[in-house]
Amino acid sequence: MKQELLHILRDVFKSAGYSVNESSRCDLIAEKDGYNTIIKFGSDPDMSDLRLFADQVLEGIGLYVSTTDVNADVKFYGENLGLIIWDRDEVALHIGRAVIADIEGTAGKLELVRAPSSYSNEYSCEPSESRSFSDVFRGTTVSTRDSAISSYRSVASASPFAQVVVPAHAVNSVRLELQAAPLKLTKDRAAVMGKPHVQTVQAVVLKLVPFWRYSYSLKVEKKYKSKIIDISGEGVGYLNALNGNISNIAINEISDVLDLPDNDYELKTQIITHAQAKDSIINMLIDEHTKDLRFDDTKGEAIISEHKRFKPAVEDINLQIDLIYVPIWEVKGPRNSVELNAHTSEVLTHPVDDDVEFI
Repeated sequence: MKQELLHILRDVFKSAGYSVNESSRCDLIAEKDGYNTIIKFGSDPDMSDLRLFADQVLEGIGLYVSTTDVNADVKFYGENLGLIIWDRDEVALHIGRAVIADIEGTAGKLELVRAPSSYSNEYSCEPSESRSFSDVFRGTTVSTRDSAISSYRSVASASPFAQVVVPAHAVNSVRLELQAAPLKLTKDRAAVMGKPHVQTVQAVVLKLVPFWRYSYSLKVEKKYKSKIIDISGEGVGYLNALNGNISNIAINEISDVLDLPDNDYELKTQIITHAQAKDSIINMLIDEHTKDLRFDDTKGEAIISEHKRFKPAVEDINLQIDLIYVPIWEVKGPRNSVELNAHTSEVLTHPVDDDVEFI
């Protein structure tokens, strides 16, 4: 599979105007406008794989292409080392874009990987001293990059999952005492992921969106004639505190503090109160655990059918609710926007805020 994918991506980069060559220390080197992209292929990489690859990227930028999905923590680790990570879905997305561009005759204008400096020129208004942590790693000089990696490793050596700890000299970070999901997707990476959805990135905005997190359990036994009807269940879910919708947003962990790269963020105020959330969740759980059953009985030669509905009462449900915040990147284009879960890097299919226009 690797050789087939290698051949396809070589053609994709060539059609986009890149000069592509093989290398003894990686799989491919793609050059365009004097800028090198070092390309490595792999499957299900871990942190040590990405660190080893990052050490081999002495100039330009490293692109790690995985034929499988990449663990969110591993992906975040690689991005903080200055790498671009294409997992299975992103590979398919870029190949599809290249095919369409080739059909339209615009493949030569396709930008598969851009120099990091072009991102800030396009949408960022931050001064150079407020660059993101990943920008520090993406310098083109060996001495700057090595110094940045050395600083990162001195902090991360205690734990391989210490990615959210950022050197003080790299950014003006902000710590909020807020029960929230940790931010793991960088602003630069959000811009790269959002660009195919909006075409031209005009702004990337960080929003802290409130959700009512609920956990519940119930165990009820209803008796009908000689039968026992068991109604039981348990689970965890999230209700959007802005629009009242039950959300399938992915959250892997919650902490009592939230570390942000800078103070450029919007803290959304909840609209749905605790009482409203509780009523909505209770009604939903009652509907979900209501059972409509049919009972057949024979009297003589006749078959008599009965339909009965069994549902839990409000007092049968043990419900816990608390308010948490989820960081969301909104990537804005000239006509529409796309939102990304800044905790898991997931592209959201439904807006979390009524102000967002999805197409």
